[in-house]
Amino acid sequence: MRQEAVKKEYGFTLIETLLSVVIFVVLSLLMAQFFIQAIDAWQSSTYDTELRSSARNAIALMSNELYCATRTSTVLPSANLTIPDVPNNHNITFYLPQDIDGNGLVLNATGSTEWDMAHPVQYQYVAADKELQRVANSTTTILCRDVADVEFEDNTINPALYNDELRVLLTLQRMTPFHRNVTINLRSIIKLRNR
Repeated sequence: MRQEAVKKEYGFTLIETLLSVVIFVVLSLLMAQFFIQAIDAWQSSTYDTELRSSARNAIALMSNELYCATRTSTVLPSANLTIPDVPNNHNITFYLPQDIDGNGLVLNATGSTEWDMAHPVQYQYVAADKELQRVANSTTTILCRDVADVEFEDNTINPALYNDELRVLLTLQRMTPFHRNVTINLRSIIKLRNR
């Protein structure tokens, strides 16, 4: 009797091939999702750091300038710093001392502070541009971008504040490429010189 040689083929069946492809696709999708979440978490952390730094810089710039302003004064202007009533307290207008009489000091002959009433300074929130701007002498400077809201409070708005205090509530917000909102809220109380 003659035996037929059985030829053995090596390879994968169609079902094994399809199953391998499905497993590869599922694992690839899981890995892609993991990397997307890792990138989004990294981007959120980066935005958080950038927004905090931007908010602190804006508060520092305002603090340095507002320290020279006053809530009330014995000479004109008697109310140096004005804030609109709630809910419109997104802007603030004030005056800075200046040597008006040319004596080399910001104090006049009677010892009172001389105020540059011809050039008011205004911090204003521009919602359409998401910016906090400083406007003075027809010049606009951007203090902060990505601003979602800003509120200024003095003791007429918040009775818990002293007469020489101004509270700034600054909210910054940015969205990551994967649509996660990163929001920073910064509150600061600024002392005014009040004389």
